[in-house]
Amino acid sequence: MKLFITLVFSALIFMSLMQPVDGIYHKVSLIISFFIIIISILQHKKISIHNVQASVFFSMYTFFCVIAAGVNQDMNLLKNSLQLFCMFLAVSIFFNDLVKEHVIQIVVNSVLLAYVPFICLCFLQARYMFGGFAGVFENPNTMGFSMIGLMVAVLIRLYQLTMKILHERQQPKLILLFVFYATIYLICLYIILLSNARTSLLTAALVTIVVIVSSIKNLNKTFVPFLKFSALFAATVLVVFIAFMKMDRMQDAIQSIVLKMEKKSTNITDGRLEIWQYVFEHVQFWGHGVESLWSIGVSHAHNTLINILQEAGLLALVSYCCFLLAIAKGYRHMNDQLAVLMALIIVAMLGVSTFEILYFNVLHILAFVVSGSLRDTGKKTILTE
Repeated sequence: MKLFITLVFSALIFMSLMQPVDGIYHKVSLIISFFIIIISILQHKKISIHNVQASVFFSMYTFFCVIAAGVNQDMNLLKNSLQLFCMFLAVSIFFNDLVKEHVIQIVVNSVLLAYVPFICLCFLQARYMFGGFAGVFENPNTMGFSMIGLMVAVLIRLYQLTMKILHERQQPKLILLFVFYATIYLICLYIILLSNARTSLLTAALVTIVVIVSSIKNLNKTFVPFLKFSALFAATVLVVFIAFMKMDRMQDAIQSIVLKMEKKSTNITDGRLEIWQYVFEHVQFWGHGVESLWSIGVSHAHNTLINILQEAGLLALVSYCCFLLAIAKGYRHMNDQLAVLMALIIVAMLGVSTFEILYFNVLHILAFVVSGSLRDTGKKTILTE
């Protein structure tokens, strides 16, 4: 059953990766979401909602988006918000009900499985736009931030392995697994550098810092784990440095993004401040709808929160922010690994959202996972019985 759920969830992640390419992936991801819901209902007589606050706030966000869609007569906003809500229900409630304590294992394995065909397709098509590697997409930035989902999954696995290496007997298998996931991390970094996506590179640095800080906090101020961590960290940094210095492709990727930074140094926001200023100058309570920014020649606001304000209005924005806060607030009731995963996802979402928009991105799916992963004895409710 675990393998079956992993494959189904992997398919959902793959569809979310491909959604900017073609509308057919939207429809397939919706079918998979319904499939997860049906499986969970058939498997369990009781479906528990553990993180009630997160569920309420995301439901409110969807409700206000639906009203905004009606006010603006915008069918795209209606379809997008309802599909995202369906995905939220499938992942946050029903998927968590299926996997229970195996959530991290299944999520990480699903992400790894989904990215194998995705990366192969990207390099097979190998589209370059504006001097950056765009893969299957029309924009290199989309390629860049699509890799952050894989980086989050790899980093949580590296964190797990680090804790085992520090607090258990060192086994060759653990070291080999650490090298394997560190290699995948380098591949992620390489693709982000190729894409010239500055926001994604900064986000990659932030989530890496989260894992390093979390690992240091769990050393418990004891000498042997500290010594092990120092040796492991030094060895990893050395290997990464050698890879950067000795691999021509990595150097080319670094030079490419450095050149882009030099070109954009006079305007680091790349025109986004003007877009945001326009949004704030034309704020309406129920927003303007999905395609409203085409009047100034752009498709979206290049910021998730500002884009929500532009499309669906103030109440939708407040509800969405409360949803993220409800997830972050739950760290006290999570085990250590889930808390680190939650921190990685929230930091990644905020990092990417600064200059891009997240709707059906992998990060949203991962946020839905942790929003329903609280196994607390406090507030919860029964959905079906």
